[in-house]
Amino acid sequence: MLISAILVALIAILSNWWVSHLLTRSWLYPIISGFLVALALDSPIEGMKAAAYINLAYLGWMTVGGTMPGNLPVASVFGTAMTILSGAAPSTAVVFAVPFSLLGILTFQASMCFNALWVHKAEAMLDRGNITGMRMMNYIPSFFVNMVLVGIPAFCMVYFGAEFMKNMLAMIPQSLVNAFEVIGGIMPALGIAMLVSFLGKKRLMPFFFLGFFLVAYLNLGIMAIAVFAVIAAVIMNINADQKVSIKE
Repeated sequence: MLISAILVALIAILSNWWVSHLLTRSWLYPIISGFLVALALDSPIEGMKAAAYINLAYLGWMTVGGTMPGNLPVASVFGTAMTILSGAAPSTAVVFAVPFSLLGILTFQASMCFNALWVHKAEAMLDRGNITGMRMMNYIPSFFVNMVLVGIPAFCMVYFGAEFMKNMLAMIPQSLVNAFEVIGGIMPALGIAMLVSFLGKKRLMPFFFLGFFLVAYLNLGIMAIAVFAVIAAVIMNINADQKVSIKE
């Protein structure tokens, strides 16, 4: 369990650290970071299901104009880990993820405040011509800030096990649990609604509803829907090319 705790702590740190933006932002989403947590906890199948439920709730997650609706990396890592450790059904993962996501806003704001200190240190080193020191001040201290804010809590969650988490959960008032359950039920619908609002173009909406009814009434799988989507995309692309050639 020690190795698993260390791995989950590292995932929590790296997904909140600047390195998460170095190659791709995709692993910020639960479907990736949650799956890594599931592998670290040796429960890839159940963990992947939990991560998928969390990802569904945050389909339309965006940070716009300084407004942060939630901390998605914290929600995915802690929500998936909590679901696995507590032995809860994957469908309840959102119930765990939502409060952690809201708490993650505070950890994010705290990290931004502390990291501002290193910026001034980096500027001082730059004034002295110490380029290496300036780079290190931008990279290294922020790692330890995230280790304290999210890494250590993630380690404690895994290391002390399910009983520790159950005792912590037992301390939460039932009224608050009920409220989180209601929020968890609304979040997936809200995520889908936000996604639809981004795709709300007249020429695309028929395909959205087509995919929905293919699943709802014909019980087609994701792969079959994907095949139909590719065919539709090819047809639309061919028609667009023909229109361009006619105009020319």
